[in-house]
Amino acid sequence: MPSDAGGRADASAPAAPGICVLLPVYNDQEGLERTFEVLAADPHPFDIVVVDDGSRTPIQAPERCGSHAVTLLRLTPNRGIEHALNAGLEAILARGYDYIARLDAGDTPILGRFEAQAAYLDAHPEAGIVGSWVQCVDDDGEYLYTLRFPTEHAAILRKQRYVPALLHPAIMMRATALREVGLYSDRYKAAEDYDLFVRIGRRYRLANLPQVLTTYIVSSRGITSSKRNRTLVSRLKIQLRDFSWIDPHAYLGVARTVTFMAIPFRTLTAAKRLLWR
Repeated sequence: MPSDAGGRADASAPAAPGICVLLPVYNDQEGLERTFEVLAADPHPFDIVVVDDGSRTPIQAPERCGSHAVTLLRLTPNRGIEHALNAGLEAILARGYDYIARLDAGDTPILGRFEAQAAYLDAHPEAGIVGSWVQCVDDDGEYLYTLRFPTEHAAILRKQRYVPALLHPAIMMRATALREVGLYSDRYKAAEDYDLFVRIGRRYRLANLPQVLTTYIVSSRGITSSKRNRTLVSRLKIQLRDFSWIDPHAYLGVARTVTFMAIPFRTLTAAKRLLWR
């Protein structure tokens, strides 16, 4: 509870929310404002931490987005998303929030997402991360396909032998899990989320809610395509690091990653659009 200058608790001040939204951004003021429009309409209590990862034109953010307090952290120079995420997490963990929700600039949560995910973590103290199903759109907002991830822990671990079984901008994490396993690693460029999911999944249960709770932009200009090869190389390193000689999915997962290195990004997107609609 906030206190006054004399150190006494201010009984009239509202309790701090238990959720903080972590939102890194690089050279995307327009996308950030689009996300803010949706966040401002959400009545559920949460705060927002925006991390400007050395944008060429400094990102601007208001002190409040609707009823939500906004903190803007500026990093210079640009060092990559792993460092931006960790800078935001260090600030969030220092303030004592219970849960951290992830979003990227331009992506938008469906109304009720944060409330539903927090309720799940409240009811399942053994869970370290909860994600959801995701609606994917292109740069113009046109529907592409829906990602329907497995919902149960065992199925998530099995799928993660192949690919991440949660979508990074659609998750909510338990702060105590991060304190236990550590923050994002910079050893796996463009796959820092996959590495974190695997590490948390060793000690906590993972889950996805079987609901579409986030709209995610599959951008032809973003990290999904421009850094795809780096993502696949990092994914392969993680798969080999955690390889199990007695698990057939470990072999198949490595084979899948190597195969996908030879398939063009546009071909994969077209196939997903056809098969996952």
